[in-house]
Amino acid sequence: MSEIETIQAYYAASLGKDGRITRTQRQILAAALDLFSEKGYEEVGTREIAERAGVAEGTLFHNFVSKNGILEAIMQPIVKSVLPTMLNTLDQAVLDQNSDTLASFVVALVRDRVVFVMRNQASLAVILSQFFNNAADRAAVLSMVSPTILEQANQAMDRLKASGELVDWPNRIILQLVFSTIGGYVVDRVLYPEANPVSPQQVTQYLSDFLVNGLNPRRIPLHVDETSF
Repeated sequence: MSEIETIQAYYAASLGKDGRITRTQRQILAAALDLFSEKGYEEVGTREIAERAGVAEGTLFHNFVSKNGILEAIMQPIVKSVLPTMLNTLDQAVLDQNSDTLASFVVALVRDRVVFVMRNQASLAVILSQFFNNAADRAAVLSMVSPTILEQANQAMDRLKASGELVDWPNRIILQLVFSTIGGYVVDRVLYPEANPVSPQQVTQYLSDFLVNGLNPRRIPLHVDETSF
């Protein structure tokens, strides 16, 4: 697993680097994200945010107008900078390993994502709720993979295909299958944590086994009757 901070820590650090945000605003935003992560957006009031931030409630309204205004101010840098940077860092660490087998490549990718989710489950719950409710944030989340990472991923897949390790399907289809499988786990784990007693090691095993066997060129291929379309 690549060493990487939690979303909350990374977000707090990014606020400190933004010269457009005042110290008071940084305190309010960091406190709000902490509380939203701990209790959920709906369960947190502006007075509680103000108390956690060490400011008057009137100061909070003066800076952000409403609780929803605070959420929007939190989400903008997270979806545009924090999450893309963190996830691309994870991807880069996997690609830098130059895995020579499909299994080692998939296990590394899945393991990093599973650990990332476990470390950031509460913050991801806040982000996912906004993902489902806000079209702009949803579009930003879906376009997080950088062109550089995508090109390196394509090269890695082509290399695995050439060595007979990966099924000869379009790379885009392979990526869709990999990230939809992992994404399904992320959504289920974040939204229904009580229903997921499986350990990170077991989850990594199950997801990796599923993907490796599905993408293995030596599997028994399924032939679909094309006349039925």
